[in-house]
Amino acid sequence: MDTTQFTGEHLWPGQLGHFFVIVSFVAALLSTFSYIRAAIVEQDLEQSRIWKRLARGSFMVHAVSVVSIFIALFYIITNHLFEYHYAYEHSSYDMPSEYLLSCFWEGQQGSFMLWTFWHAVLGLIVMRTAKHFETRTMSVIAFVQVILTTMILGIYLGPDIKIGSTPFMLLRNAMQNAPIFAMPDYMDFIKDGNGLNVLLQNYWMVIHPPILFLGFALTLIPFAYCIAALWKGDYKSFIKPTLAWSLAGGAVLGTGIMMGGAWAYESLNFGGFWAWDPVENASLVPWITLIAGLHTLLVYRRTKRAFTVTMIFLLLTHLLIWYSTFLTRTGILGKTSVHAFTGDGTALTYHLLIVIGVLMVISKIAILYRWKQLPRIKTEEATLSREFWMFIGAVILFLAAVQISVTTSIPVWAPLAKWITGKDFAPPTDPVSHYNNIQVWVAIIIGLLSATIMYMKYKNSDGKTLAKRLGGTALVALIMAALIACGQDITTWQYDLMLFAACYGIVANTYYGISIQKLKFKKLGPSVAHLGFAAVLLGILLSAYNKHAISLNTTGVPFNFQKETQQETIKENMENVIMFLGVPVAMGNYFATYIGDSAVEGKDKRIYYRVLFEQKDTTTGEVTDRFMLYPDAFINPKGQQGLSANPSTRHYWNYDVFTYISSATDKSKSDTSSYKSHIVNQPGDSIYLDNGFMIFNGFSREIDDPRYTPKEGDLAVKAKLSVYNMEGKQNEIGPIYILRDKQYIMQVDDTVKSMGLYTRFGALNVHSKDSASLDIQVRQTNPMDDFIVLKALIFPYINVLWIGIMIMVFGFFISLGDLITTKSKAPEA
Repeated sequence: MDTTQFTGEHLWPGQLGHFFVIVSFVAALLSTFSYIRAAIVEQDLEQSRIWKRLARGSFMVHAVSVVSIFIALFYIITNHLFEYHYAYEHSSYDMPSEYLLSCFWEGQQGSFMLWTFWHAVLGLIVMRTAKHFETRTMSVIAFVQVILTTMILGIYLGPDIKIGSTPFMLLRNAMQNAPIFAMPDYMDFIKDGNGLNVLLQNYWMVIHPPILFLGFALTLIPFAYCIAALWKGDYKSFIKPTLAWSLAGGAVLGTGIMMGGAWAYESLNFGGFWAWDPVENASLVPWITLIAGLHTLLVYRRTKRAFTVTMIFLLLTHLLIWYSTFLTRTGILGKTSVHAFTGDGTALTYHLLIVIGVLMVISKIAILYRWKQLPRIKTEEATLSREFWMFIGAVILFLAAVQISVTTSIPVWAPLAKWITGKDFAPPTDPVSHYNNIQVWVAIIIGLLSATIMYMKYKNSDGKTLAKRLGGTALVALIMAALIACGQDITTWQYDLMLFAACYGIVANTYYGISIQKLKFKKLGPSVAHLGFAAVLLGILLSAYNKHAISLNTTGVPFNFQKETQQETIKENMENVIMFLGVPVAMGNYFATYIGDSAVEGKDKRIYYRVLFEQKDTTTGEVTDRFMLYPDAFINPKGQQGLSANPSTRHYWNYDVFTYISSATDKSKSDTSSYKSHIVNQPGDSIYLDNGFMIFNGFSREIDDPRYTPKEGDLAVKAKLSVYNMEGKQNEIGPIYILRDKQYIMQVDDTVKSMGLYTRFGALNVHSKDSASLDIQVRQTNPMDDFIVLKALIFPYINVLWIGIMIMVFGFFISLGDLITTKSKAPEA
């Protein structure tokens, strides 16, 4: 038994945190059992009340324990207790404080805890609002909480079976084979942690994961209501709460997904807002099935049709959340995703597969148990009925989800397929084209249907009235689409169809809201949401179809960009341009000039590169537009070789100028400049520089410089220098000369980093009491030693996309508000 007494460790936060993990697990388990018992003995009011009271109390204990776990881990992270593996892996002293919260959910355990936290919050709300559904819905919610808590238990059943991974594991236990951890004072050698991944040191990392995980958590509530309805055969009163929670889930999860797109666009160098990355797809697919289930639930609410398919869609949505967790956390995606988790061994893989299997079995049993009693209508829907085309739209959405899932899951099923067929299966080499070529047809069909069904009625519609209304809106949309297609040069026929579908959706839903719904705000939810969706389609098309690079490489300088295919490598070489310090480069309608870089004071270790863009009138030569962009990068982060870049964007109403650094000078290795002497004799003497000039303004004995600490007997003098660049901007600097103890000469240099200028005293020659000359030594960075490689893209009309997303989400909340506040029937679509 190891009896080593380790010094410098803070064990109580981890012990307290792990204690609350155990308490939360036990409390959730007790709550599950008690709620199930309360549901079983529901007819015995007294017994049911006793079990329900115990279940509620247990769930509250569970919720408090989850918050306590959160606090304990956050304390460990914010206090940089690197004796804990989680803090060591995800935080560091030099990380800006605003990103400390991001460390919490960067890792596997922290993100599971965030998910558990949202479930606990939602569970408390359901506990208060579910009424007679409480025992059944909370049985499901509490059971899922048991499952989630096992993800952070970190206990062993025997030598080989591990359940979960605790965030409170000590570093010496996680790396117990390292010799340093045999030393009692090993903490004296742990000076810093690994820190947050530099790509995640962004404000989006603070706000995007909580919203996305709230969206994930919200899918549990419709799942729970569906199980509850099937449990007792209650197929009517479950509709309103399930519809409300589905609307909330659709709005929040959709917002979370597109916040991820905005993060990729604003902060990552993907060159866009959506790359069909497997992690993006894994979160999109459950949202698609949720939207499909939401619409079939509306059909069931009005016509009593489509109950079974509604159950399948809403149950499948939550199962797909777990499947997306399996894809993104087990490492099975390998190199097909740029931001999946690397995996936590086979234990997590089997753990998640068991969870998916258990929830799938529960869902199947619930449906099969009531299969013969499920509501059905034997007659067929009328072709011109709203429910018929809503059902068709839901099926199209489901097929879209299937296509995305199957392609994204190739790393999962490819080994089995190879074993059966003997053939290799690999993900598409150009995923963007692969998905776009298929999903464009989904966009066209759904775009047309989302507008057309607004004019239809349930059960049947009058064909003449429908044709009259749709004919007029289609004609206006056709004219609008033709004008946009000509103006934006959209010549690919399938994208012309998508353009028409988007314009049709905008015109038809706008007209419906104004003319038919008479702008009655509470009833505008469906038309507003569909209008937003149509605007999203238009924004995607306009921004992506004519996205183009303006940083064209005409120098013939090859770059060492290693892409997966030769075609991609050639494309990257053609769309990146080298920019030397102070040398203008033509980019589209602009002239761009790299004018220097600057590091940020404090803990932020990134370097910001200043690039000036100017647009000039071709006739007069006058500058008509000028702006500065600041793309930044971490050079060799944490000792690693390479560059991690974040873009900078200039926003206009009709386009964005999007830039990011592909390569940059490592000035610690590349500076070849040397100091040169310049003699000045009197104030007013000038020194000419490569990119400006400098004026000597005399000497000063008054030195207020934090770099110089005076001592008794010092003779210190500062040279006052005014530095002007080519634009006339002035900087005041002052190198210092120090004679200490009448024999030691010391110097303090001064710099103007934006000009690559370094100055220092060479020699101070005193000719007489009133006369002296000064040798000022000047070094300027060679422009050829200071360069960046920049990629600049134009995204036309991308604001249409962002506005469309906001409108669509707003429509969800209008419908949700109407449903909650109106006792009568909710919106029809």
